[in-house]
Amino acid sequence: MGVAETYLDLVILINGGMDTLLLILLGRLIHLPVRPSRILIAALLGEVPVILACYYAPPWAILCKWFIPFLMVAVAFPKLGPRILLRAFIGFWLLSAGLGGFLYAAWGWTQFDSGLSGEQLTLVLSNFWVLPAGVILWWVLQCLWQRWQDRKSVLERTIYDLEINFGGEERGIVNIRALMDTGNHLRDPLTGSPVILLEEEVAASAMPDSIRAFLDIPWKDYADPWPLLWKLNPKLVKHLVFIPFQTIDTQSWLLGIRPERVTCFSKKGSQQIHATVALVKQVLSSEGEYQALLHPEHVQKGGDG
Repeated sequence: MGVAETYLDLVILINGGMDTLLLILLGRLIHLPVRPSRILIAALLGEVPVILACYYAPPWAILCKWFIPFLMVAVAFPKLGPRILLRAFIGFWLLSAGLGGFLYAAWGWTQFDSGLSGEQLTLVLSNFWVLPAGVILWWVLQCLWQRWQDRKSVLERTIYDLEINFGGEERGIVNIRALMDTGNHLRDPLTGSPVILLEEEVAASAMPDSIRAFLDIPWKDYADPWPLLWKLNPKLVKHLVFIPFQTIDTQSWLLGIRPERVTCFSKKGSQQIHATVALVKQVLSSEGEYQALLHPEHVQKGGDG
């Protein structure tokens, strides 16, 4: 039996080509921006385990094979949130196991370039169960990942990027993501503008000092907070409004702020919308996918109604 020869440049070329293909497919599947320069850098990082496997013994080479793919995804698609980054990691692993494993097996079974390591790739009958078990496991995992993907796609079609300017200063601007909520029917009782529900904690840092100071006052203890506002700071009447809302067992108020400008960004571009922002204490999305709820009219008519 002859000695198998491995050409490092050929291995690097094949490995780099596969990594590039996998990263581009991943970006297309989960709708991430594919930047050629980022993909190239990530593919070059993918060559590190190949070089270490040739010149260094385990465990460094083995550890590097596990660590580098995560680094590749982070470099190829920077500035992702934790959940999207996790989704990208899982997707890259599934693509590598599925597409990469198939091509590796096809390479050996077709005996291209004298097969793998100069020997024919064969399966031992007693270990044949590994193949269908691996295929079934991969299929189940990719189905779960695809279902996760479909849910994210539905959310992406109803989530919009908002820029809310509360005061005109640079620190008075907050950038958030908002979900179009068909159950939001709140309106400004004085102007009739549709209401955006926004998490108070997100808005606090961008609000003017006078409005932030009013939040510290227990105004909710009053059955009618309007006289309190007139008494403490009549100038705030132009900027603040109390929005009544009804729960199952009680009626209460939401503090509304009339911002200077609200800009909504979507795939069609950006547009100014007329809205009053109502503050809520609770977190609107437990997974952090959005921090506000849009009125349906903001999407249908641009909030001009």
